[in-house]
Amino acid sequence: MTPRPTRTPARHEARPATPTATWRRTAPLLAVICALSLAATGCAADHDSILDGDVIRIAVQTDQPLIGWENDEGGYEGFDVDTARYIAESLGKDIEWVPILTADRETVLLDDRADLTIASFSITQERKRDIAFAGPYAIAHQDLLVRADDTTITALADIEGRRLCSTRGSNVADRITVEHGVSAVPVEAEDAIDCLDMLIAGEVDVIATDDRILAGLAWQSGGAARLVGAGYSEERLGIGMQQGDTAGCEAVNRAITDMYADGTAELLMRQWFAPAGMDLESIPIPQYEGCA
Repeated sequence: MTPRPTRTPARHEARPATPTATWRRTAPLLAVICALSLAATGCAADHDSILDGDVIRIAVQTDQPLIGWENDEGGYEGFDVDTARYIAESLGKDIEWVPILTADRETVLLDDRADLTIASFSITQERKRDIAFAGPYAIAHQDLLVRADDTTITALADIEGRRLCSTRGSNVADRITVEHGVSAVPVEAEDAIDCLDMLIAGEVDVIATDDRILAGLAWQSGGAARLVGAGYSEERLGIGMQQGDTAGCEAVNRAITDMYADGTAELLMRQWFAPAGMDLESIPIPQYEGCA
């Protein structure tokens, strides 16, 4: 079995230097009336703005090396985790961490267990029917991960009829079939590390998801898996939030703007993903969607 991600200085010596926030666990925020600034656009009757209170509940994934995972000390690390810290610091909030897997990214918001979801969450029209998005905070591309010695898969078309692993709650397999007309054999796993275990064991042939996640899995595999470099689809990664909080959404977007303007976003990308061999020659600056 592939070991669960741990903090390994020998393989990842450059720890991102980012603004830090004091974070603690606390009870859910008390219900208050909607801010007057939101009255014109409306707000959910049972949802406060993330700008209210001193604590913000942020859901992050725990199964994605270099993006979001739990270290040996029980803390959380990765690009998305540091992005969460930067945003919370910008908003002047302490963090209550909410650990999730891929399948929980929407439900944790709909069930009011988190205020923000920062977890490799692609912005789609289908998802926007139920939740809102700030951002995007990063641009990724869909790619493929295969065993290092597999030379038979060099492009998306090559996975026709092959066993494709994706995590529960992901729409990757459906999109490959519907949008690209490639019919792989879907195999669902509980989390990304389970997919990596199955790939190395020969139980599946390929993993498909965004290139940041796959770069982390390749790094975690210790050379047993490699990125194909297919780059077949652009993904706008957003910060999920409950609907109706326009002021909160705009505040998060201002924090993301600052993160790119002051160089923190590029620093994080290079310090987290350069050790995995990810191509960082060009780091695109996201163009935001509206918060209405």
